[in-house]
Amino acid sequence: MAKGFDPGKFQSYFKKVADNNVKAFEAQTRYFESLLRRNAMLMSELASSRINGLKEMTASKDISNAIKNSSAINHQTQEKMQQLYEQNLAAWEELQAELKELYAVDNALFDQMQNATKKLMDNAKDKVKGMTGKKAAKKAEKKPAAPKPKPAAKPAAKKAPAKKPTAVKADA
Repeated sequence: MAKGFDPGKFQSYFKKVADNNVKAFEAQTRYFESLLRRNAMLMSELASSRINGLKEMTASKDISNAIKNSSAINHQTQEKMQQLYEQNLAAWEELQAELKELYAVDNALFDQMQNATKKLMDNAKDKVKGMTGKKAAKKAEKKPAAPKPKPAAKPAAKKAPAKKPTAVKADA
């Protein structure tokens, strides 16, 4: 076995990767569930608020009072939408930070794994070279080296027939 190679470290690394993928899926699920819940609650609140505002407007005796109520509802709607936006943004940033932490690569372990793998590959290549070198040496011992035949002379290339010059007719 190659020096510094610990299969347990490979196993623990891949277990950690698998666990982190599960945790990431859970974090994303929590985020989307809370996002849907927040958005649905606000939409429900806004719909209820709008219905109540319309009822008040129809019961209102003068137009200026109805306009004030409508304006107040619109202002509340803007504030609630801004709060929802800020809550959603904070939740998104929290999810991103959590995912970044989960997917951070343990560079020291990763480098060690790469080095161990490289050493194993080099060791395997050396063994294969050693085995092929021994086989070639055994074959050489069994058969005396036969002189290599000289390559046959290449035939000379045929020359293309010369083209006949074509006469150019002058325009009269």
